Amino acid sequence: MTATDLLTLRPTWMEVDLEAIQTNALKVMKHAGAKNLIAVVKANAYGHDVKAVSQALWQIGVRRFAVATIFEGITLREYLPQDDARIIMLGVQPAEHADLMVNYRLEPAVGTTEWLDQAAQVIGAGRPPLRIQLAVDTGMGRMGANSEEAVSQMYQRILADEHFELGGVFTHFATADDHNQAYYDGQRERFTTWVEKAGIPRRYWHMANSGSALWHPEQIDTETIRVGSVLYGFNPGAPELKSPVELQPAAGLYSRLGSVHELKAGESVSYGATYTAKEDQWVGTLPIGYADGYIRRLGGMKVLINGRVEHVIGRITMDQIIVSLSQPEEVGTKVTLLGRDGDQEIKIEDLAEHAGTIPHELLTEFSSRLPRIIK
Repeated sequence: MTATDLLTLRPTWMEVDLEAIQTNALKVMKHAGAKNLIAVVKANAYGHDVKAVSQALWQIGVRRFAVATIFEGITLREYLPQDDARIIMLGVQPAEHADLMVNYRLEPAVGTTEWLDQAAQVIGAGRPPLRIQLAVDTGMGRMGANSEEAVSQMYQRILADEHFELGGVFTHFATADDHNQAYYDGQRERFTTWVEKAGIPRRYWHMANSGSALWHPEQIDTETIRVGSVLYGFNPGAPELKSPVELQPAAGLYSRLGSVHELKAGESVSYGATYTAKEDQWVGTLPIGYADGYIRRLGGMKVLINGRVEHVIGRITMDQIIVSLSQPEEVGTKVTLLGRDGDQEIKIEDLAEHAGTIPHELLTEFSSRLPRIIK
Protein backbone atom coordinates (compact mmCIF):
# COMPACT_ATOMS: atom_id res chain seq x y z
CA MET A 1 0.00 0.00 0.00
CA THR A 2 1.14 3.56 -0.64
CA ALA A 3 1.46 6.15 2.09
CA THR A 4 -1.72 7.79 0.79
CA ASP A 5 -3.58 4.48 0.94
CA LEU A 6 -2.45 4.00 4.53
CA LEU A 7 -3.77 7.42 5.51
CA THR A 8 -7.26 6.45 4.35
CA LEU A 9 -7.34 3.62 6.92
CA ARG A 10 -8.31 6.29 9.44
CA PRO A 11 -11.71 7.70 8.45
CA THR A 12 -10.88 11.40 8.70
CA TRP A 13 -10.02 13.48 5.65
CA MET A 14 -9.95 16.83 3.88
CA GLU A 15 -11.54 17.49 0.51
CA VAL A 16 -10.05 20.11 -1.81
CA ASP A 17 -12.15 21.61 -4.60
CA LEU A 18 -9.72 22.66 -7.33
CA GLU A 19 -12.46 24.10 -9.53
CA ALA A 20 -13.40 26.47 -6.71
CA ILE A 21 -9.78 27.65 -6.52
CA GLN A 22 -9.65 28.23 -10.27
CA THR A 23 -12.96 30.11 -10.18
CA ASN A 24 -11.85 32.30 -7.27
CA ALA A 25 -8.63 33.20 -9.09
CA LEU A 26 -10.45 34.28 -12.24
CA LYS A 27 -13.09 36.22 -10.31
CA VAL A 28 -10.55 38.19 -8.29
CA MET A 29 -8.47 38.98 -11.38
CA LYS A 30 -11.57 40.29 -13.15
CA HIS A 31 -12.64 42.34 -10.13
CA ALA A 32 -9.19 43.92 -9.79
CA GLY A 33 -8.70 44.42 -13.51
CA ALA A 34 -5.47 42.41 -13.32
CA LYS A 35 -3.66 40.92 -16.29
CA ASN A 36 -1.35 38.71 -14.24
CA LEU A 37 -1.64 36.71 -11.05
CA ILE A 38 1.07 35.70 -8.59
CA ALA A 39 -0.51 32.79 -6.72
CA VAL A 40 0.64 32.50 -3.12
CA VAL A 41 0.97 28.76 -2.44
CA LYS A 42 3.23 28.80 0.62
CA ALA A 43 2.54 26.49 3.59
CA ASN A 44 1.32 23.67 1.34
CA ALA A 45 -1.02 26.07 -0.46
CA TYR A 46 -2.51 27.19 2.86
CA GLY A 47 -3.00 23.54 3.79
CA HIS A 48 -4.80 22.58 0.56
CA ASP A 49 -2.01 20.53 -1.19
CA VAL A 50 0.49 22.58 -3.12
CA LYS A 51 1.00 20.06 -5.91
CA ALA A 52 -2.67 19.85 -6.83
CA VAL A 53 -3.33 23.57 -6.36
CA SER A 54 -0.35 24.81 -8.36
CA GLN A 55 -1.08 22.44 -11.24
CA ALA A 56 -4.74 23.49 -11.28
CA LEU A 57 -3.77 27.16 -11.41
CA TRP A 58 -1.27 26.42 -14.19
CA GLN A 59 -4.17 25.03 -16.22
CA ILE A 60 -5.91 28.43 -16.21
CA GLY A 61 -2.78 30.33 -17.21
CA VAL A 62 -1.08 31.23 -13.93
CA ARG A 63 2.68 31.28 -14.45
CA ARG A 64 3.95 32.96 -11.29
CA PHE A 65 3.81 31.46 -7.81
CA ALA A 66 4.96 32.65 -4.38
CA VAL A 67 6.31 30.56 -1.51
CA ALA A 68 8.08 31.36 1.75
CA THR A 69 11.22 29.21 1.81
CA ILE A 70 13.89 27.65 -0.39
CA PHE A 71 12.58 24.17 0.48
CA GLU A 72 9.08 25.15 -0.64
CA GLY A 73 10.51 26.62 -3.84
CA ILE A 74 12.52 23.52 -4.74
CA THR A 75 9.53 21.28 -4.00
CA LEU A 76 7.22 23.42 -6.12
CA ARG A 77 9.68 23.42 -9.04
CA GLU A 78 9.34 19.63 -9.19
CA TYR A 79 5.53 19.86 -9.35
CA LEU A 80 5.15 22.42 -12.12
CA PRO A 81 4.92 21.12 -15.69
CA GLN A 82 7.30 23.67 -17.21
CA ASP A 83 10.77 24.86 -16.21
CA ASP A 84 9.90 28.46 -17.08
CA ALA A 85 7.40 28.86 -14.24
CA ARG A 86 8.36 31.81 -12.03
CA ILE A 87 8.77 30.98 -8.33
CA ILE A 88 9.08 33.92 -5.92
CA MET A 89 10.19 33.52 -2.29
CA LEU A 90 8.57 36.10 -0.05
CA GLY A 91 10.52 35.39 3.13
CA VAL A 92 14.10 36.28 4.06
CA GLN A 93 16.56 33.74 2.61
CA PRO A 94 20.21 33.14 3.62
CA ALA A 95 22.52 34.60 0.97
CA GLU A 96 24.82 31.59 1.45
CA HIS A 97 22.31 29.50 -0.53
CA ALA A 98 22.24 31.79 -3.57
CA ASP A 99 23.72 29.01 -5.71
CA LEU A 100 20.66 26.84 -5.01
CA MET A 101 18.40 29.72 -5.96
CA VAL A 102 20.19 30.01 -9.29
CA ASN A 103 20.03 26.25 -9.88
CA TYR A 104 16.27 26.07 -9.25
CA ARG A 105 15.48 29.49 -10.73
CA LEU A 106 14.04 30.83 -7.48
CA GLU A 107 13.53 34.57 -7.00
CA PRO A 108 14.39 35.78 -3.47
CA ALA A 109 12.93 38.88 -1.87
CA VAL A 110 15.87 41.15 -1.05
CA GLY A 111 16.06 44.56 0.59
CA THR A 112 19.74 45.25 1.28
CA THR A 113 22.86 45.67 -0.84
CA GLU A 114 24.78 43.67 1.78
CA TRP A 115 22.71 40.59 0.85
CA LEU A 116 23.57 41.15 -2.80
CA ASP A 117 27.29 41.44 -1.96
CA GLN A 118 27.25 38.09 -0.15
CA ALA A 119 25.16 36.35 -2.80
CA ALA A 120 27.43 37.54 -5.62
CA GLN A 121 30.41 35.87 -3.96
CA VAL A 122 28.48 32.61 -3.59
CA ILE A 123 27.23 32.60 -7.18
CA GLY A 124 30.65 33.25 -8.67
CA ALA A 125 31.48 33.79 -12.32
CA GLY A 126 29.91 32.31 -15.42
CA ARG A 127 26.52 31.49 -13.89
CA PRO A 128 23.07 32.61 -15.08
CA PRO A 129 21.88 35.73 -13.23
CA LEU A 130 19.75 35.39 -10.13
CA ARG A 131 16.40 37.15 -10.45
CA ILE A 132 15.79 39.47 -7.54
CA GLN A 133 12.45 40.58 -6.11
CA LEU A 134 13.24 44.01 -4.68
CA ALA A 135 11.38 44.16 -1.35
CA VAL A 136 10.24 47.62 -0.27
CA ASP A 137 9.27 48.14 3.38
CA THR A 138 6.64 50.87 3.39
CA GLY A 139 5.25 50.12 6.84
CA MET A 140 5.05 46.38 7.46
CA GLY A 141 8.35 46.55 9.35
CA ARG A 142 9.55 43.06 8.46
CA MET A 143 12.07 43.41 5.63
CA GLY A 144 12.97 45.53 2.64
CA ALA A 145 14.49 48.80 1.51
CA ASN A 146 12.78 51.40 3.68
CA SER A 147 13.56 54.76 2.09
CA GLU A 148 13.63 56.44 -1.28
CA GLU A 149 17.44 56.36 -1.24
CA ALA A 150 17.59 52.68 -0.29
CA VAL A 151 15.21 51.65 -3.09
CA SER A 152 17.25 53.58 -5.65
CA GLN A 153 20.54 52.11 -4.39
CA MET A 154 19.15 48.59 -4.56
CA TYR A 155 17.85 49.05 -8.08
CA GLN A 156 21.09 50.52 -9.36
CA ARG A 157 23.10 47.75 -7.68
CA ILE A 158 20.97 45.06 -9.38
CA LEU A 159 21.31 46.75 -12.78
CA ALA A 160 25.09 47.10 -12.45
CA ASP A 161 25.92 43.53 -11.39
CA GLU A 162 25.99 40.66 -13.89
CA HIS A 163 25.10 38.22 -11.10
CA PHE A 164 21.58 39.67 -10.86
CA GLU A 165 18.58 40.80 -12.83
CA LEU A 166 15.38 42.41 -11.62
CA GLY A 167 12.38 40.11 -11.42
CA GLY A 168 9.99 42.42 -9.63
CA VAL A 169 9.52 45.10 -7.00
CA PHE A 170 6.88 44.83 -4.31
CA THR A 171 5.59 45.89 -0.94
CA HIS A 172 3.15 44.29 1.48
CA PHE A 173 0.20 46.17 2.98
CA ALA A 174 -0.38 45.89 6.72
CA THR A 175 -3.96 47.22 6.82
CA ALA A 176 -5.50 46.52 3.40
CA ASP A 177 -7.98 44.16 5.07
CA ASP A 178 -9.22 46.38 7.89
CA HIS A 179 -10.44 49.92 8.54
CA ASN A 180 -7.10 51.76 8.83
CA GLN A 181 -7.34 53.53 5.49
CA ALA A 182 -4.85 56.23 6.44
CA TYR A 183 -2.07 53.71 7.12
CA TYR A 184 -2.85 51.91 3.87
CA ASP A 185 -2.78 55.16 1.92
CA GLY A 186 0.58 56.05 3.44
CA GLN A 187 2.11 52.74 2.37
CA ARG A 188 0.72 53.03 -1.14
CA GLU A 189 1.99 56.57 -1.56
CA ARG A 190 5.46 55.74 -0.26
CA PHE A 191 5.82 52.77 -2.58
CA THR A 192 4.63 54.68 -5.63
CA THR A 193 6.87 57.68 -4.91
CA TRP A 194 10.01 55.72 -4.07
CA VAL A 195 9.74 53.27 -6.95
CA GLU A 196 8.85 55.90 -9.54
CA LYS A 197 11.78 58.09 -8.47
CA ALA A 198 14.09 55.08 -8.70
CA GLY A 199 12.96 54.67 -12.30
CA ILE A 200 11.65 51.10 -12.00
CA PRO A 201 9.19 50.37 -14.84
CA ARG A 202 5.62 49.53 -13.83
CA ARG A 203 5.73 46.11 -15.44
CA TYR A 204 7.83 45.00 -12.46
CA TRP A 205 5.42 46.25 -9.78
CA HIS A 206 3.19 44.05 -7.65
CA MET A 207 1.49 45.64 -4.67
CA ALA A 208 -1.96 44.11 -4.37
CA ASN A 209 -2.41 41.41 -1.76
CA SER A 210 -5.82 39.78 -1.23
CA GLY A 211 -7.19 42.67 0.83
CA SER A 212 -6.16 45.40 -1.59
CA ALA A 213 -7.27 43.35 -4.62
CA LEU A 214 -10.74 43.06 -3.07
CA TRP A 215 -11.30 46.46 -1.45
CA HIS A 216 -8.84 48.90 -3.09
CA PRO A 217 -8.34 47.89 -6.73
CA GLU A 218 -8.98 51.42 -7.98
CA GLN A 219 -6.23 52.87 -5.77
CA ILE A 220 -3.27 50.77 -6.89
CA ASP A 221 -1.55 49.59 -10.02
CA THR A 222 -3.24 46.19 -10.45
CA GLU A 223 -1.64 44.91 -13.65
CA THR A 224 -0.24 42.15 -11.42
CA ILE A 225 -1.88 41.04 -8.17
CA ARG A 226 -0.27 38.77 -5.57
CA VAL A 227 -2.96 36.92 -3.64
CA GLY A 228 -3.33 33.94 -1.36
CA SER A 229 -6.37 33.72 0.91
CA VAL A 230 -8.94 34.66 -1.73
CA LEU A 231 -7.77 31.76 -3.91
CA TYR A 232 -8.89 29.36 -1.20
CA GLY A 233 -12.29 30.97 -0.82
CA PHE A 234 -12.24 32.79 2.48
CA ASN A 235 -12.56 36.43 3.40
CA PRO A 236 -9.12 37.77 4.43
CA GLY A 237 -10.50 40.83 6.17
CA ALA A 238 -12.23 41.81 9.36
CA PRO A 239 -15.51 39.89 9.84
CA GLU A 240 -17.60 43.01 9.27
CA LEU A 241 -15.95 43.64 5.88
CA LYS A 242 -18.05 41.88 3.26
CA SER A 243 -16.14 40.60 0.26
CA PRO A 244 -17.20 42.31 -2.99
CA VAL A 245 -16.47 39.02 -4.76
CA GLU A 246 -18.46 35.86 -4.04
CA LEU A 247 -15.76 33.39 -3.08
CA GLN A 248 -16.17 29.61 -3.10
CA PRO A 249 -14.67 27.74 -0.13
CA ALA A 250 -12.18 25.17 -1.37
CA ALA A 251 -11.65 23.00 1.71
CA GLY A 252 -13.86 20.58 3.58
CA LEU A 253 -13.05 18.53 6.69
CA TYR A 254 -14.88 15.30 7.48
CA SER A 255 -14.76 12.31 9.78
CA ARG A 256 -16.87 9.28 10.68
CA LEU A 257 -18.23 8.18 14.02
CA GLY A 258 -15.89 5.59 15.49
CA SER A 259 -18.05 4.73 18.47
CA VAL A 260 -21.50 5.64 19.79
CA HIS A 261 -22.71 5.18 23.34
CA GLU A 262 -25.17 6.56 25.87
CA LEU A 263 -23.85 8.84 28.57
CA LYS A 264 -25.77 8.63 31.83
CA ALA A 265 -26.70 11.71 33.83
CA GLY A 266 -23.77 12.72 36.02
CA GLU A 267 -21.15 11.00 33.86
CA SER A 268 -18.31 13.02 32.33
CA VAL A 269 -16.15 12.83 29.23
CA SER A 270 -12.52 13.48 28.27
CA TYR A 271 -9.57 14.91 30.20
CA GLY A 272 -10.38 17.05 33.20
CA ALA A 273 -14.01 15.88 33.23
CA THR A 274 -14.97 19.39 32.08
CA TYR A 275 -18.25 18.21 30.55
CA THR A 276 -20.81 16.36 32.67
CA ALA A 277 -24.15 15.16 31.32
CA LYS A 278 -27.12 16.79 33.03
CA GLU A 279 -29.36 14.00 31.79
CA ASP A 280 -28.98 10.79 29.82
CA GLN A 281 -27.68 11.56 26.32
CA TRP A 282 -26.06 9.94 23.31
CA VAL A 283 -22.50 10.82 22.35
CA GLY A 284 -20.09 9.80 19.61
CA THR A 285 -16.31 9.70 19.24
CA LEU A 286 -14.48 10.91 16.13
CA PRO A 287 -10.91 9.96 15.15
CA ILE A 288 -9.57 13.50 14.88
CA GLY A 289 -7.78 15.74 17.34
CA TYR A 290 -5.32 18.55 17.80
CA ALA A 291 -2.51 16.54 16.17
CA ASP A 292 -4.58 16.82 12.98
CA GLY A 293 -5.00 20.57 13.42
CA TYR A 294 -8.41 20.47 15.08
CA ILE A 295 -7.06 22.60 17.91
CA ARG A 296 -8.20 22.58 21.54
CA ARG A 297 -9.74 26.05 21.21
CA LEU A 298 -12.42 24.48 18.99
CA GLY A 299 -14.01 22.83 22.02
CA GLY A 300 -17.76 23.52 21.94
CA MET A 301 -17.73 24.10 18.18
CA LYS A 302 -20.66 22.84 16.15
CA VAL A 303 -20.45 19.90 13.76
CA LEU A 304 -23.02 18.63 11.25
CA ILE A 305 -24.50 15.13 11.22
CA ASN A 306 -27.20 14.26 8.69
CA GLY A 307 -28.02 17.96 8.33
CA ARG A 308 -28.39 18.48 12.10
CA VAL A 309 -26.21 20.66 14.30
CA GLU A 310 -24.34 18.89 17.10
CA HIS A 311 -21.41 20.10 19.19
CA VAL A 312 -17.97 19.07 20.38
CA ILE A 313 -18.16 18.33 24.10
CA GLY A 314 -15.34 17.96 26.61
CA ARG A 315 -11.71 18.66 25.87
CA ILE A 316 -10.27 17.99 22.44
CA THR A 317 -7.49 15.43 22.72
CA MET A 318 -4.54 14.64 20.47
CA ASP A 319 -6.33 12.04 18.36
CA GLN A 320 -10.03 12.06 19.28
CA ILE A 321 -12.98 14.31 20.02
CA ILE A 322 -16.40 13.61 21.47
CA VAL A 323 -19.57 15.07 20.02
CA SER A 324 -23.12 15.30 21.30
CA LEU A 325 -25.79 13.29 19.51
CA SER A 326 -29.46 14.25 19.69
CA GLN A 327 -30.30 10.67 18.71
CA PRO A 328 -28.31 7.43 18.37
CA GLU A 329 -26.37 7.16 15.10
CA GLU A 330 -24.72 4.28 13.31
CA VAL A 331 -20.99 3.83 13.69
CA GLY A 332 -19.43 5.08 10.44
CA THR A 333 -21.87 7.96 9.99
CA LYS A 334 -20.23 10.90 8.21
CA VAL A 335 -19.64 14.05 10.27
CA THR A 336 -18.89 17.45 8.73
CA LEU A 337 -16.48 19.63 10.68
CA LEU A 338 -15.90 22.10 7.83
CA GLY A 339 -18.18 22.32 4.82
CA ARG A 340 -21.82 21.89 3.88
CA ASP A 341 -24.34 19.25 4.94
CA GLY A 342 -27.83 19.81 3.57
CA ASP A 343 -28.97 23.34 4.35
CA GLN A 344 -26.30 23.80 7.02
CA GLU A 345 -22.74 24.98 6.47
CA ILE A 346 -19.65 25.48 8.63
CA LYS A 347 -17.18 27.94 7.10
CA ILE A 348 -13.55 28.35 7.99
CA GLU A 349 -14.46 31.85 9.19
CA ASP A 350 -16.87 30.21 11.70
CA LEU A 351 -14.11 27.99 13.06
CA ALA A 352 -11.74 30.95 13.27
CA GLU A 353 -14.22 33.15 15.12
CA HIS A 354 -14.94 30.38 17.61
CA ALA A 355 -11.22 29.77 18.20
CA GLY A 356 -10.36 33.46 18.42
CA THR A 357 -7.96 33.35 15.49
CA ILE A 358 -7.89 33.82 11.71
CA PRO A 359 -8.73 31.34 8.92
CA HIS A 360 -5.12 31.35 7.70
CA GLU A 361 -3.87 29.86 10.97
CA LEU A 362 -6.44 27.07 11.10
CA LEU A 363 -6.04 25.98 7.49
CA THR A 364 -2.27 25.80 7.77
CA GLU A 365 -2.60 23.81 11.01
CA PHE A 366 -4.34 20.91 9.25
CA SER A 367 -1.61 18.29 9.39
CA SER A 368 -0.16 15.72 7.02
CA ARG A 369 -2.10 13.03 8.92
CA LEU A 370 -5.17 14.19 7.02
CA PRO A 371 -5.33 12.75 3.50
CA ARG A 372 -6.30 15.38 0.94
CA ILE A 373 -9.03 14.11 -1.37
CA ILE A 374 -8.76 16.16 -4.56
CA LYS A 375 -12.04 16.89 -6.31
